[in-house]
Amino acid sequence: MSPVHASLGGLPLLALRAFEAAARHGSFQAGAAEIGLTPSAVSHHVRQLEASLGVALFDRLHRRVALTEAGRTLADALGEGFRRIAVAYAAAQAPRGRLVVSATPSFAARWLVPAMATLRAEGIDLDIEGTAAAADIEGGACDVAIRLGPRPSGRLVAEALATSPLVLVAAPARLAGRAALAPDEIVAGPLLSITLAPRFWAEVLQRLGVPPQPLRDVRLDSFDAALQAAEAGHGLAYAPEIVVADRLAAGTLVAIHPRRFGRRRGWSYWFVARPEVAQRPPVRRLKALLIASLASAGGQEAGER
Repeated sequence: MSPVHASLGGLPLLALRAFEAAARHGSFQAGAAEIGLTPSAVSHHVRQLEASLGVALFDRLHRRVALTEAGRTLADALGEGFRRIAVAYAAAQAPRGRLVVSATPSFAARWLVPAMATLRAEGIDLDIEGTAAAADIEGGACDVAIRLGPRPSGRLVAEALATSPLVLVAAPARLAGRAALAPDEIVAGPLLSITLAPRFWAEVLQRLGVPPQPLRDVRLDSFDAALQAAEAGHGLAYAPEIVVADRLAAGTLVAIHPRRFGRRRGWSYWFVARPEVAQRPPVRRLKALLIASLASAGGQEAGER
């Protein structure tokens, strides 16, 4: 046996895999979700790896971690190595099939399209149907549907991908440089609603201390439509924070009140499939990849303030 082969036999492969996933996501939680471990297990593997190497791989900061110089060097090399292994492994496999996935256009663009290349390299092809309409999963219209809202009922298997509270938003001009709108300014609207949560504004205004009164709101069929109208300056909208996070970061929308709503009930993205489909390896792989991606975007909140 060559010295190289001998050294390969002694490599802590699970610890290296855990470290590489955590380093790539910048998060023990997201890395753990990707490889099917708990965050504490990933942390334990990383500490063992640091002890065996005699160097720190991460700087532990307040609520986050950052790679050290040694950690970055190792992560870059491991990332390239694991990518080459994945390509070789996929090339040795027979194609594992095609999945038809239904999701809203915004979810499809932000989460499913970026996942396509990774899955294709593993022999899994996605056929994405971007639509706000609910797909007939039980009738076989798709293999998987991603649904936003309360937990779906019935015989379907529904697993939460991410949970997020609702945030109130508007175009930046509506705030005019202030930190928030007062409740009487919010009730003045125009209020943009979606059919999925028709009572939302009434409940929010009640919690903000506004006396009950008739509300004149505009009903739209999706968060996408409401957010587009809000960006154009046509009113005040609401959406799960994870849905609107990219618009807030880009500055096309701003939060108009510091409170977050809906934490008790939980607004979740649900990964929904028929029981006989949910356990297929390609379906489980897609779910794991989405959980990791959404976790890295901060979509794992629970409870209520």
